[in-house]
Amino acid sequence: MKEYIPQQLSFSELLEKAKSLPLSPGVYLFFDVRGQIIYVGKSRALKNRVLSYFTNIGKHNAKTQRLVQCISDFQTIVTFSETEALILENEKIKLHMPKFNIRLKDDKDYPYICLSTDESFPRLSFARKRGGGKKGARYFGPYSSSATVHSLIDTANKLFCLPTCKRKFPRDIGRERPCLYYQMGRCVGVCTGKVSREEYQRRMEDVILFFRHDYKKIASDLEKKMEEAAQELQFERAAALRDRIAALKTLSETKQVVRDLHFHADVFGIFSDEAGGCIHRLSVREGRLADSISFHFGADEILSAESFCSMLISLYRGREDMPSRILLPASVENEEYDATAALLSAEGHSPVRFVFPRRGEGRALLKMAEENAKAATLHRRAQMEKDQSVLISLAKLLSLEVVPERIESIDISNSGSSAVSAGIITVENARFLKRAYKSFTLSLEHPDDLACMYEAVSRRIRRYRNGDAAFSPLPDLILVDGAEGQVAAVKKALQDQGISLPVFGMVKDAFHKTRCLTDGEREISIAFDTALFRFVYGIQEEVHRFSLSRMDSQRRRGVKKSSLTAIEGIGEKKAGILLREWKSIQAIRKATEEELAQTKGISAADARRIYQHYQNLEKRDSEK
Repeated sequence: MKEYIPQQLSFSELLEKAKSLPLSPGVYLFFDVRGQIIYVGKSRALKNRVLSYFTNIGKHNAKTQRLVQCISDFQTIVTFSETEALILENEKIKLHMPKFNIRLKDDKDYPYICLSTDESFPRLSFARKRGGGKKGARYFGPYSSSATVHSLIDTANKLFCLPTCKRKFPRDIGRERPCLYYQMGRCVGVCTGKVSREEYQRRMEDVILFFRHDYKKIASDLEKKMEEAAQELQFERAAALRDRIAALKTLSETKQVVRDLHFHADVFGIFSDEAGGCIHRLSVREGRLADSISFHFGADEILSAESFCSMLISLYRGREDMPSRILLPASVENEEYDATAALLSAEGHSPVRFVFPRRGEGRALLKMAEENAKAATLHRRAQMEKDQSVLISLAKLLSLEVVPERIESIDISNSGSSAVSAGIITVENARFLKRAYKSFTLSLEHPDDLACMYEAVSRRIRRYRNGDAAFSPLPDLILVDGAEGQVAAVKKALQDQGISLPVFGMVKDAFHKTRCLTDGEREISIAFDTALFRFVYGIQEEVHRFSLSRMDSQRRRGVKKSSLTAIEGIGEKKAGILLREWKSIQAIRKATEEELAQTKGISAADARRIYQHYQNLEKRDSEK
């Protein structure tokens, strides 16, 4: 499709253009004067929907009025059906992240549980987002926190005795003795070769039911297996199954919110005002609260029946644990939910219905979700005010020209001269912005701390000057883990690059706790302000942790690759391939020549040299 070039149209021209649109389903994109897409929507009748923005403007809410004032042009894409329009709208929102569209996140991504399907013996893993490059994987969530995801994975692994080791199956079956978890009855023991793929797959079907909270079906299956084991006089297996049934019962008896134990739904409550708001989701399974999560949105993000439909598609498409009912408030009710329900039903494991309850337990749950949405909004705003107060206090204390909304902190870690790393963390609006963390591997002839600090900052600024988006924008403040010497080194690096930024050092006491800040000439105490002290101390601890982890990772890579790269024909690239496939040097040493040759990227000649190399090493070791 040819790229659309937006124009700068007057309001009357926009109105006339809208009048000429067809009464067909499709997607519309609004542009601002800079040619940026600021809103994406869809409709079963493009002309009616787009025209509505430019007529009766006084009846629009404040957010929609602000949107209309920003529109300079629009593009429409006609689709064959309303379902196709729903899918296309969702793809465009993900691609362009328009300013006025609700984007289902605030300052973090919500985590998922991933069930791999491209393996003979699938595993459960944590996923920060749905997709993540795992082909054909099944996803459950999103969940309210990483802790919830890790807890559920741990519970499922224990309940269904799934392997949690780093062995790769079926490759590693029979290669090593079973681990302690197998001896304790905590693992089914795939490594023994006694578990068939079919038997393991049946176990994974129970895992899927577990994440759908269908505990009764799992318990029923387990009870049948327990009875069979008892009849066959396999009392240990029967006892283990009994314990799993008891654990399931304990899980299912918590957090009951409705009397109907067959109630299975997601419930959405909304709180919204001119400053933004929150959408809160309660996940109710078998009458009990399984999880709850808040999605915050900003002052410019428009909440309407149309945008809510789009949000639901983004949230539920591709999910394995889709509820059969979704309860919504009357404020977002419209006729477009029929197409949304049809789309989700076609992709899910069962039909999906949207319900707008006016009374009964459904309405009570909506009220609960709305109260949670309001409480989450007020709590978040209070926290933001608190964070802003800390930043203002820091600006006053350091006599900064602006409140430091973006702070970068730098630390150097080394293990001798062979592994030297600089870690740079970013704090935005008083919160750690982990996706913006950076690290440099430093190779200096004389790697003292000051020279390393100078080199790291110089490289960071050069990347910025070269237009690297990952190193933009520059921070409002730099905090260095160090004292006068480190501050002077950073200031010199900035000066040589023609950059002027405030730089302060975080000075530690004899117990490695933050004592004060320094500009290189004077020490500034922060002990009198508890909130400010905790904020700076948290930054110093985090940058030290991050730089240390980068250094340790670099050191470990060097240790792992040293014996491999000593082999003729094996460079860093092939060493990396081997370690990714075999996980450890020990596993490579134990592999046969034929097994090594099956590694993608390793030739038969390479495999022969690797095998012979480690055979010679073992021979020398035995002769000593």
